[in-house]
Amino acid sequence: MHLQPFFGYRMRLRLARSLFALIACCLSGAMLSAGDLVDMSVKHQRGVFDLRVEMILDAAYEDVYHVLTDYVHIYRLNPSIVESEVMPATDDSVVRIKTLINDCVLIFCKEILRVEDVRELGTGDLYAVIVPELSNVKSGFTIWQVQHLGGRTRIHYQLRLEPGFFIPPLIGTQVVKRKMHKEVLVSFGNIERIARIRATSRESAPSQGRAVEGGL
Repeated sequence: MHLQPFFGYRMRLRLARSLFALIACCLSGAMLSAGDLVDMSVKHQRGVFDLRVEMILDAAYEDVYHVLTDYVHIYRLNPSIVESEVMPATDDSVVRIKTLINDCVLIFCKEILRVEDVRELGTGDLYAVIVPELSNVKSGFTIWQVQHLGGRTRIHYQLRLEPGFFIPPLIGTQVVKRKMHKEVLVSFGNIERIARIRATSRESAPSQGRAVEGGL
């Protein structure tokens, strides 16, 4: 009985699942989808994935931007993120973030270390570049363009990612593209959900303060 093909198949599944976990964390993965999807495209060329999204969220700009820049609590955005921290940066104009991602298929697990330098451009834009020498990813960057839209928020998002591991032909890029498409919807839903919770807490705080003053 030849067991090598069987275990090779399981290993390929493990590697593909690791890529999915990495994509999910780049997008700050979530549990629910929400908002209005305006446009989305996923391309793959020479081992590099390019994802572009335009989404409108039912949450205020202030709260959405706070969620995106709450670097200390990145770990809460995806169950695959088992560790996150803000590291000392070589440049005062950036925030260096390290995340450790752990994902499993059956008994096989994979850890991915990702270090990014995030720059807040002051125009509602965020630009994050992966530091390859400190990561398990060859290269990549993300761009968030966050815009006021009344009481809602418009986001233009771009992710360019070159994985640091091989994607076997058995899995194929089309499967990865479909997975990226799905992760986008759930990820933005998580951002919206946390932003709306923050808005509710922020709005209730003044009324609680007045109640205390009245009791005095």
